[in-house]
Amino acid sequence: LRSSDVRAAAFPLVRGGYSVTAVDAALGRVEDAFAAREREHALSRLGARAWVAETRDTAQVVLDRLRRPRGSRFERVGVLRYGYRVDEVDVVADRVARYLAAGDPVTPDQVRAVAFRMQRGGYREAQVDAVLDAVVDVMLAVG
Repeated sequence: LRSSDVRAAAFPLVRGGYSVTAVDAALGRVEDAFAAREREHALSRLGARAWVAETRDTAQVVLDRLRRPRGSRFERVGVLRYGYRVDEVDVVADRVARYLAAGDPVTPDQVRAVAFRMQRGGYREAQVDAVLDAVVDVMLAVG
């Protein structure tokens, strides 16, 4: 089980179930612990220099995507299908880009908690989610 598996965990909402906020917070703590374990394992296996280079490479790929022009950062779904609202994703993308480029404050929990409304012809959900997962991976990698 990896930290990314914990991040991808989802449960159906049921009457009388656990508090969503409490479960999300607990899963965030478990993911952080798994990521710390993965970081230590990778450091011992690869060495600090290789680990930093790998993390920097991932961060640069994400930053390059997020620096694309607003409205063109991700693939769009067809005009009759729903995707994430472009303007909302672009606001988050700008904030994350500032974090990666200049160290502006953003936490993994803030990235995990991002939710977007839907719009016809919006950004492709899977692509946006994959980039946000990569951002969390980078954040957890640097501790």
